[in-house]
Amino acid sequence: MATSKKDPGFTVGSYASADIPDYVVAELRYDSGVVVTPTQGIAAPSAAAEAPARSLNKVLADFDLVRVTSHFGLKEKVLATRAAAVMSPQASVSADYAQSGVMQIVPKHGKDAKAIAARLNRSNAVWSAYVAPRPVPAGAAEGSSPDSRNFEPAQGYLHSAPNGIGAMDAWATPGATGKGVTICDIEGNWNLSHEDLPAGIPLIGGTVINDLGWRNHGTAVLGEMVAKRGATGCVGIVPDAKAVVHSAIVNGVFNTAAAIHGAAAKLKAGDVILIELQATGPNGKYVAMQYWDDVFSAIVAATAKGITVVEAAGNGNENFDLPIFTGTGLQKLSGAIVVGAGIPPTNFFDLFNSYNKIGVQRSRIWFSNYGKIVDVQGWGWHVTTLGYGDAQGGASENRWYTHRFSGTSSASPIVTGAVAALQGVAKAKLGAPLTPAKMRSLLLATGSTQAAGPGVPTTQRIGRLPNLPATILKI
Repeated sequence: MATSKKDPGFTVGSYASADIPDYVVAELRYDSGVVVTPTQGIAAPSAAAEAPARSLNKVLADFDLVRVTSHFGLKEKVLATRAAAVMSPQASVSADYAQSGVMQIVPKHGKDAKAIAARLNRSNAVWSAYVAPRPVPAGAAEGSSPDSRNFEPAQGYLHSAPNGIGAMDAWATPGATGKGVTICDIEGNWNLSHEDLPAGIPLIGGTVINDLGWRNHGTAVLGEMVAKRGATGCVGIVPDAKAVVHSAIVNGVFNTAAAIHGAAAKLKAGDVILIELQATGPNGKYVAMQYWDDVFSAIVAATAKGITVVEAAGNGNENFDLPIFTGTGLQKLSGAIVVGAGIPPTNFFDLFNSYNKIGVQRSRIWFSNYGKIVDVQGWGWHVTTLGYGDAQGGASENRWYTHRFSGTSSASPIVTGAVAALQGVAKAKLGAPLTPAKMRSLLLATGSTQAAGPGVPTTQRIGRLPNLPATILKI
């Protein structure tokens, strides 16, 4: 994606992924009797399924394919369970059963993906088929400068409500620094050697994208949440939380659903997954990843395990309540906490080029998506964190800092940090974490209210800005 200026002070960065192929996601109908196997593609476990399986294989035979396999990477044992279940009308629809019917079709030539999806959508054995989205991070920043100093005073999102989320006020509460909580960030790459990140953050799945834009983005996200305490650099909202990362590149393709599935398999109830991605929707604008059925399904399964999922709403200036999104994940509750971007107090802007005129504090920033499923907001403008190098540059990326991380990408780690803090408090106070549903309801009920601004009424919903001390009182 080429760099382009969207408005003064907001730059969409360049994220390389041209070598990652396009492919098709297709979901088999439960009643077709057809199954997908790890090695043999589409198969018929019963005589009744032979005709639809033969028909689907005939379609795929017209294309030069790299593979046809389980989209979620499910093992033979799980897929065999589905094969038995499709022959039983009494089968219960578990997450494994639903996901075992989702197949991944990777053509040798990416241009064939659209034609394959169109052909499969004409089959009675397929619920839906679509070309998998090509996600990018949900925000960006750029710049340069020299030397190491303390950036904590510029981290206004740590400050008391209603300006920030009250993280500093909450730290004295047992558990509020995130101890005992693991956060998994899902995107493309990170600089895990940065001087201000805890040592040993593991990559628990996927393959990183070797690109500076992706690396800066992931580093900035981690910095907001888990940057180390110290006399220099930044401090994270939950510096005692454990961070892990999972790339959205799984088996050589963008597969956000499999990344969520893989992360959830290694986390436990009370942990948090952050989806730091967006992709182009039907109007040609960026939308939240739960628009796509496979991602929606993966989020539902993760939250069912007690893992709270936080998801960037995306930077498309898109109204999720439009009729075009009826019946999609943009008008259904997946269980995720969906985050919009709000305007911070003007005294925390980088004032170059008079950016202080962009709008009213806690109103929707012009690029943020909005709608009924958007639950809460975070700072979407000029957030101070790690990476990029506009606040502090130099020869080594390990000492880069920024004052200009923006978008729903900067907003979502703020909310994720708040969630991890609240889970830490719940564990310390109650001896058990909050359910994802309870966490979401608490955030909806507390916090600093959304404000209206010129051209951005509160009906363009991005929700409240978290207020940790106020929410802690409700636990």
